[in-house]
Amino acid sequence: MRHLHAIKSSIQDRNARLVALSVALVVGLCLNAINQGIPLLLGEPMTFGRWVSAIITPIVPFFVSCHGQGMRRNG
Repeated sequence: MRHLHAIKSSIQDRNARLVALSVALVVGLCLNAINQGIPLLLGEPMTFGRWVSAIITPIVPFFVSCHGQGMRRNG
């Protein structure tokens, strides 16, 4: 529960949320380039599953950043 509280407190903090969004943007773009780049360069179509993966990918770094900031703040 301590970890969920850390994430929740970071999401409620405007500055922490902005940091997490910027981390999600940068890391999410890099991960999407790694995961989707080669198939796109080879001309493979973006299937429904690939779109879902591309949308979900930035969510993970967002929550990881929130967790880290919350754990640091709450000790």
